[in-house]
Amino acid sequence: MYKVGIVGPKRSVERILHYAKEFESNLSFVGYFYNIVNETTDILEKHHSNVDFWLFSGYIPYKIAQQSKYFSKDRMEYIFITGDMFHRGVLEISHEIGKLAKNVSIDVLHVPEESFFDEIIDLDKILDHVYIKRFTAKTSIDEIIEHHATLWNEQKIDSVITVYPSVEEKLKEMGIPVCLVSPHTQAIYHALQLFSEKIQTFYYKETQTTALVVQIRNFDYIKMANQNGYGIHFLQLNMKNIVLQVCESIDGYLIEESNGRFVIFSSRGIVERNIHAIFEMIDSLTAKTEQPVGVGIGHASTVYYAENYAHHALQHLLEKGTKGIVIMEDDGAITEIVQGSSQISYTSRVQDKELIERLQETSISGKMFAKIEAILNGLKIEEFSAKMLAKELNMTERNAQRIVSELVRVELIEYCGEENRSSRGRPAKLYKLYKN
Repeated sequence: MYKVGIVGPKRSVERILHYAKEFESNLSFVGYFYNIVNETTDILEKHHSNVDFWLFSGYIPYKIAQQSKYFSKDRMEYIFITGDMFHRGVLEISHEIGKLAKNVSIDVLHVPEESFFDEIIDLDKILDHVYIKRFTAKTSIDEIIEHHATLWNEQKIDSVITVYPSVEEKLKEMGIPVCLVSPHTQAIYHALQLFSEKIQTFYYKETQTTALVVQIRNFDYIKMANQNGYGIHFLQLNMKNIVLQVCESIDGYLIEESNGRFVIFSSRGIVERNIHAIFEMIDSLTAKTEQPVGVGIGHASTVYYAENYAHHALQHLLEKGTKGIVIMEDDGAITEIVQGSSQISYTSRVQDKELIERLQETSISGKMFAKIEAILNGLKIEEFSAKMLAKELNMTERNAQRIVSELVRVELIEYCGEENRSSRGRPAKLYKLYKN
């Protein structure tokens, strides 16, 4: 049974716990209260070893939790606020003040990925004036309170709707009519259901079979250099000792193959948590053999397919000259991880018929195009040059320019301008992904 920690203000946490007890699942719930939202990171620091997953009462504590070294997107979720909650808030505050609230001040967290903001703006159609204060996780409570209090003192509003319990308490002390917006029963049940499914998916991924194929490159050259004496035997023993150490770290089963190749079987969860140990193994093997070392990792439901994907991942690494570790999954997803750098994920399978037809007119594979898309999305840029693409793809600028030219020809990318340079020389052409 997994333990889920619920984090938020006391009133919110107690309400979530009440419904969580009625929620039939293999999960146990425990509440952790805070007085101010910044205490969220302290809660994670103190209780991370006792809790498997975390559910936050809203986006604010979830955002604060991202500052913790224990933050994990796979293990954490928050309860969403929807636009209809603000409409309900207008009704509740109207009932409290004994008349229809026509001039209302609302505070709302700025969450780019949420879509409820348009619904809040629609309140302006039924009310005389709606004043909206958008804040971030770093905005102080005092700033939000001052915003509402100023509007009240200037007699511009007759009530306030807030998403912050601390703001509600302070405004009530000041005699300002205020209503706290909080997730209703349906929203809480929905969040618990989605989180339960997320945990089941996580469990499946954690227990997936994983194979690691470790390859010392140019091993025939090493054997030729040590063909006389016992040097090659001692080197192989040292290599095996290094691999056995990481094998012990991931609770794996080791198979030693010929020509500097090792295969380790373990489970996905423990491998992903020990990627740093695998990089340490690569560094140690490289130093010991003075040759580059490649690692391919495969995730699948069976040992056979896991090893098969691991070999494909290693082959991809060797063919493309990719540094670090390459991971391949049973759904075709490929992840390239470079030590000390961000990872990039893309798919080796293309299911867009039009895209396949266009790529068939070029020498570029669907996997390469998916990688280019993933790089641009990861860098969060729209415009790029052939030189930048060459750097990210670890290839020559001439080869990158060829890829760009072919993609322009089949209208998968388009010319969009030139890069301004302070130095002399022809300005670099800029391109972006073509949008129909």
